[in-house]
Formats: sequence, structure tokens, C-alpha cells
Amino acid sequence: MILSIRCWLCAAGVVLLASCAALPFGTSVTTVTSAPPAPDAHCGFDPARLARTEALVRQAVSRGHAPGVVFDLRCQGRPLLAVVAGLADVERQRASRADDLFRIYSMSKPITSLAAMMLVEDGRLSLDDAVAKHLPEFAHTPVYEGSHTAAQWRTVAQERPLTVRDLLRHTAGMGYLSALPHPVIKLYVQKGIDHGGGNAVVPSDGSVPVDSAADLSRRIASLPLLNQPGSRHTYGNATDVLGHLVAVVAKQPLRDFMAQRIFTPLGMVDTGFEVPAAQLVRLTAAYGGESKIDGAGRVLRRGALADIGPSKLGLLDDPAKSVFARRRAIDFGGAGLLSTAADYQRFMLMLLGGGALNGQRLLSAQGLAQMTRNQLDAPALAASALAAQGLGFGLGFATYDEPAKSPGAVPRGGYFWGGAASTHFWVDPARGVSAVFMSQVFGGDVGPYFVEVMDVLYGPP
Repeated sequence: MILSIRCWLCAAGVVLLASCAALPFGTSVTTVTSAPPAPDAHCGFDPARLARTEALVRQAVSRGHAPGVVFDLRCQGRPLLAVVAGLADVERQRASRADDLFRIYSMSKPITSLAAMMLVEDGRLSLDDAVAKHLPEFAHTPVYEGSHTAAQWRTVAQERPLTVRDLLRHTAGMGYLSALPHPVIKLYVQKGIDHGGGNAVVPSDGSVPVDSAADLSRRIASLPLLNQPGSRHTYGNATDVLGHLVAVVAKQPLRDFMAQRIFTPLGMVDTGFEVPAAQLVRLTAAYGGESKIDGAGRVLRRGALADIGPSKLGLLDDPAKSVFARRRAIDFGGAGLLSTAADYQRFMLMLLGGGALNGQRLLSAQGLAQMTRNQLDAPALAASALAAQGLGFGLGFATYDEPAKSPGAVPRGGYFWGGAASTHFWVDPARGVSAVFMSQVFGGDVGPYFVEVMDVLYGPP
């Protein structure tokens, strides 16, 4: 395996339904949404804006920032704009296709969060349950106390128990393995805490690599939390722990729960934790490169895209050698899924339908409302990178709370997230709009196109 992505995952089962009671991988499904009728044929978008949006998406390829792109914009489930451009695999000169399979990385998090919320509504889990009730290893996990670069530091007890709600909104004090200087993150490196990106994570303390979701959970629980539960938004492995918790409570692997309760009801025939051999030709190649636009610490990045030259991209994950082509030991709820633009649209159509699609209700409208509105209190939000950009965070989604602070035009009341390899989506409930932007570039300068696209669609004429 040649993938080496470090912490680009911070941007970010089933045997892809092949072994479960699910639709065969690749089976076509007619999209019919249960959302209310659209106010007009274009959900309020001027056709000229749609034409400019198409041109901008294609420029991500023509300017050399992305080898290939698939973009899918819908109005109440009806196709509004579809763009397929460039190459899905440069080395093999394979053209992009609408049904390409992408590593969606952190776009897995909303799906895992939905799985947890479904168990809440089943009465098998509570948002205010202590995580230790279901995962006893967290009963005595200490909390780090000191500066982020302290040579000497200490740990203290949890001021209140770590809860399921903390895992969902990333106030659990769990980070991501990276090159950051934080003393606890250095311990993540020593313990080999995997982030699910696909590269080999070898512990530096001489221990064996993490070999199961239970092992990952125990190792994280053995290290201090980066902050007191609930006190700040800290993005990291919390959703991987949440996925393991779902499996424990459901008494079945995460992949099986997702297949039976989410993917099959929604007709998401191309979404899962690995690609069957027969479908490997549809897996995109993943690339990486340095960014020319400063975006450190920002969720939404923007820059003068027309003024920067082509990105110098190198192959990071060859489809023929990818770990996503075989079953892994862990179903990473935070970053482990693959999907297509069409499949992710079905997930978003369920969101637009208030938790239901085609007569299949996955979650109540009230439960979905909790997930898609800000759940961070003022101190926790202020201590995050979200507040400066007018963002909040719900139970699995980032929310647009103060559009005036956003670096670009955004839909008020909307929500979104993205993945480490330049995949993005947003949902605009007011207009009935859902959109997904798929590419496969770690780093580089594809991310700002997400902001630019929303500028074109939602900004001033």
C-alpha cells in the first residue's frame, strides 16, 4: 500500500452489500424523493448561474487542480446540473464517469452519526448515555491539562462523563494522528491510532498495529482526552469510536447495520467499506499535492483560483493496489466508506425528506432536526475553528449559522461536510437543494472550488 496521507483526513458494514441482504452492487435504482414539491423548476436558481457553475466545475480540471470531477446538483431530487469531467485514473487514462467510486473519507461521518441516532430512536441508546456504559474502557480515561506544546503536563479526572452526544458533535477530546506538536497527539503516534485513511499506521512504541475496532477503542481510551468532555470542538477519531459503539449496541458489525438499516432501504447500492473485485474498474485513483492557497485551520477555504497554476499531483492510491479493494479489519465509521455521487444524493434526499425516502423512514423529523442544527454551546464553539467562519456543528454535520461571517455565499439554514480527498456535499432545505462534488485529491487546491461554486449559486449577481 503506497497511500501516505497523514492528517489530511482532518478535512475528514458490508462487503459493499455483497454479503448482506442488500441490493446487488451496481443495481440501478430509480430516484423518487418524498420531499415536498419544488417552488419552481430550478429551485430559484437562474439558468445563467447554473451555466456559470458548470463552467467553474470544469475549470477545476482545465486549470490542472483536479484530474477529474463529478458534480451532481439536484432540486427536490430532480437533476438540475450534472458535470463529469477529466480523468478518474491518469495512469490508465480512464475518463471520469458518473458512476465512479470515490473514497469519501469524512463524508462517512454523517452516515455513522445517522446510524447512532437510529439506535437512539430505537430506545437502545441515549444521547446522554455515558460512553463507558457501552464501552467500559472509557470509565477512567483521564483528561490532559497543560498547553499544547508543554514539555511537562499532567492529567486530571473527567469533570463529567464522556457521552454519546460528545462523540457525535466532536466534543469528546479525541484528535487525529498527525504531525501536530500536541503531547497527546504524540501518544497517538506511539500507539498507532489509525484514522482509517488506508495507509499503514505503525506504532512507534513497538506494539503491533491496531487490528480491530475494539482494539482501536481501547487504545484511544488508554490515552488522555485532549480536553474536558463538552468543553470544545476537537475533530478526530470520535466517530470511529461511535461506529464501534453502534456495533456493540446493535450486536452486529457496523457494516451489517448500515447495509440493513440505511443502504438497502435507501437504495444506496454502491456504498460500503470496500469495492468488490468485479467493480474495481470503477474505483478512482487518488492523488496528493501541496496547496498554494493558505487554508490552515479553516473548514472553508477560498483563494484566487484563476491566478494559481496547475497543481503538482502525485499518485497516492492506485485502485489496483488499494486497501479499499479488500476487507479491512476495521469498519472506520469516521472515514472508511466509498460511494458514488448518485448514492450520496439518495442519502441527502432522505435528509430533505425529513428522515424518509420512498416511504422508508429512517429517522423522525425531530431527530433529524437535532442532527442538523448547531449543538455546540458558546464556549465550545468559541474554542473551535468554526466560529470565525460563521459555522456551528450539529450531530454529524457542520451548520451555516452566521452567513455574514462565511468566506463565501452559503444557504442560510443549510448544512454540509466534506472528505479529505476533496469530496464535498451540502444540503439547502429551504430551496430543496442537494449537491455533491467528488474528486480525489489530498491537499492541493480543489477544496476552494466548493466555496466558489456556492458563491456562483448563492452570491450577488
